[in-house]
Amino acid sequence: MAQAIDIIPNSALEGFLFNRQQWATGSVLDDPFYSVDESTANAAPGTLLKVEKTTDTSLFTLPPATALSRFVYQSKDLNGSLIPVSAFILWPYSPRSSPDGFQVVAWSHGTSGIYPDCAPSHIKDLFQDFSAPFQLALQGYVVVATDYAGLGVSKTDAGKAIVHQYLACPSHAHDVFYSVEAARSAFPELSASFVVLGHSQGAGSAWACAQRQAIEPVEGYLGAIAAAPVTRFVNQPEPIRTLLSVSVAPGLEPLFPDFKLSDILTPDGIRRLEVAQQMGGNQGSMIRLLRGFNLLKPGWTEHPTVQKFQEITENGGKAVAGPLLIIHGEKDALLAIKSTDEAVAKTADMFPKAQVEYLRVPGAGHTAALTSTQWIWMDWIAKRFAGEAHKEGVKIRDVKVAMPLSSYQPRTNFWLASATEYYHTG
Repeated sequence: MAQAIDIIPNSALEGFLFNRQQWATGSVLDDPFYSVDESTANAAPGTLLKVEKTTDTSLFTLPPATALSRFVYQSKDLNGSLIPVSAFILWPYSPRSSPDGFQVVAWSHGTSGIYPDCAPSHIKDLFQDFSAPFQLALQGYVVVATDYAGLGVSKTDAGKAIVHQYLACPSHAHDVFYSVEAARSAFPELSASFVVLGHSQGAGSAWACAQRQAIEPVEGYLGAIAAAPVTRFVNQPEPIRTLLSVSVAPGLEPLFPDFKLSDILTPDGIRRLEVAQQMGGNQGSMIRLLRGFNLLKPGWTEHPTVQKFQEITENGGKAVAGPLLIIHGEKDALLAIKSTDEAVAKTADMFPKAQVEYLRVPGAGHTAALTSTQWIWMDWIAKRFAGEAHKEGVKIRDVKVAMPLSSYQPRTNFWLASATEYYHTG
């Protein structure tokens, strides 16, 4: 560890240490909940492997009158290999109901990191708190949220390390669909019908769910919302393209046997990834550790494995089933709106009857794309459960803004902490 700390900037080290303070149950590597045994080896995707029906909410920073469950289920990766995944359920006090049960929204989270301890299910505020999961529960929806394969459960039944296949959106889509199936096994009172909502990495996942539904339909799927989605990561501007690509690289090795990290990463890039893994690096700490260094070899975008992975995982220009709502802020500095514009246009050209609505949000950044349009996507979800039909065709519109753009808070400037004294909560 001493060698690792020697190359960590103070800002990154502070980030790693702060991140560890947000773990509700300690490291997932030491928590027996995030493990599976040999009996799970051949379980079919969607199988419930274990469930913690009542999680101790005192360990978390949740809204009053919400409850938490955690579970582990079987999914499959981009190659179709069976893989165990962890997830959580955030329960409202009095759920909205349909004739078939409590209404479910499958939440697909944004980038938390690429290592096991980046699983939202063991983070005190479930990682994105009031951006979506808390608000959904407070509006009466049961929130079923996958961690994604490789985040949370760190090893297979045989003890083999599970590597998170970052930005492998079709794989994340498997995780979403199978999490809902497993959750219903644990809690039959949940509805068969569900809507998918995702942000950033999770928006790429949500879009991939709509594409998956076109070729592998699942009963009960009502549609998906993709807020600030990833489409083609190699199309992003620098420095975010480098940071995304370095995070993608570890997941390529188990998918493509002939690929090695050294094919596209410099020695410094490989070393810094090793340090991040030792520290359990979350997204913010990773950015501080990687930024400003020569991490990728010249011509890496032309490497056949990178090209193949991008072809398999990109969103846009593919058939979608069911209604898809896409939202993107025009001032997004992390995932450029131009890439989403191009993906939507490509989809419209190839599938003019697709049920796609695209909202462009003036002045909004990455997270604000989600928060600025909350009432819109909340209404959209309610309409899907009400059975309201969505018209065919790709529609694009700008969101109307009430005040001058410069008057709005541009980004999240708070974090949640546990109250230890009565006066902390007023």
